[in-house]
Amino acid sequence: MSTKRTGPQGLAKSAKRRKVANEDPLTVKQETIELPEDVDPEDELGQLYALHSSYLKSTKESPKLLYAIVHECDRQLRNSKTVLPPKFHKVYAEVLSMLSVFAKKKKSKSTPAASGEQSAASSADSPEDFLLASIERAQIGLEAYPKAIDILVVRCETYMALVELKLKNSAKSKNVEGCVSAIQNATKDYDEALKLLTELQQKFTEEGKKDEDDAKGDADGTEITPEHLVKVLRRISKVLETTLESDFIAERFPDLYTWNEDRWAVQLHDAPEDKFLHRGLGEFYLARAYPYVATVESQFEEDNSDSEDEDLDRQPSTIALEQAKQFLSKSLEHLYAAESEKDDGAFLAVIAEAQISLANLESEEDKQDKLYAEAIKRLRKAQELGAGDFTDMINELQNA
Repeated sequence: MSTKRTGPQGLAKSAKRRKVANEDPLTVKQETIELPEDVDPEDELGQLYALHSSYLKSTKESPKLLYAIVHECDRQLRNSKTVLPPKFHKVYAEVLSMLSVFAKKKKSKSTPAASGEQSAASSADSPEDFLLASIERAQIGLEAYPKAIDILVVRCETYMALVELKLKNSAKSKNVEGCVSAIQNATKDYDEALKLLTELQQKFTEEGKKDEDDAKGDADGTEITPEHLVKVLRRISKVLETTLESDFIAERFPDLYTWNEDRWAVQLHDAPEDKFLHRGLGEFYLARAYPYVATVESQFEEDNSDSEDEDLDRQPSTIALEQAKQFLSKSLEHLYAAESEKDDGAFLAVIAEAQISLANLESEEDKQDKLYAEAIKRLRKAQELGAGDFTDMINELQNA
């Protein structure tokens, strides 16, 4: 017979974290939740982790279980007479971060919920409040366990979620200044997590352990894998690609892009044939090329409309042209290495985009024609795979 746990819904107050939302009588309901049979009914932490696991395996369409987990975390904090383990803090911080997704979907005060009741998310504060509460909870956990890799990764990803939120509506304005510190903090957490995970793997090797799962549950154990950290790096990289749209960040903090390039290079050094790594770095270089491509195109338009001071006008274009071609060439080098017979149409379209951009900048006709021909081939394949209708673009390239 399955173990069940009954708990109220709603965010409870805690003296150890920021108040994220007030409990609302309409959102505090008794919910009966099925737990796995192997969960000890006397093990409160085990039940908490099972609730968390249940949510991760669910459709994630409702915040009800997340609120139940937050309430249970608050209760255990109040009642515990011992130091709670790293996994507790990781779960608590992660759940607070997850709740930010539902805050984005909350209804306006003037719009009643379909059921006639106020939804669980509608009594919450903004998505940013949830993310800041998550970061604060992770910080508390790291003060107790400074080498907890799982907590570091949760905080790193929460910083990224915070930046993504800020960039969504202000990517091209100076309001993104606040993003920089969050990105810098995320890179520090990533570096620390990678260092600790590498040390842990070396420890297993020295002790003759073949499976790092042996250490899970120990003080030094972690559920984070090298593959997980690569995905985190990909997320950071995508955020940095977005910041390239902001001159405020791109011009003042070039070290962020150098950091990202270096981390991809380190990963590729250890796994030079890894197609996922090549794709990540190739797409990053493509994004790096965009600002220079835009500068070149803008300068060409100016040159065509006004030929005065021709040499002076073209000097900036020459610099931008060299940078654009350099990044596009690097991009294609890695995108080609990432290509396989099983590629999706969207990725083939990305490669074609890089080829067309580079061809447009080529002065040698044979190189330009070759790149256009390769792009057409990939666009046709992408169209066959349902990635979009590229008929007009193909026709334009064929008549170029």
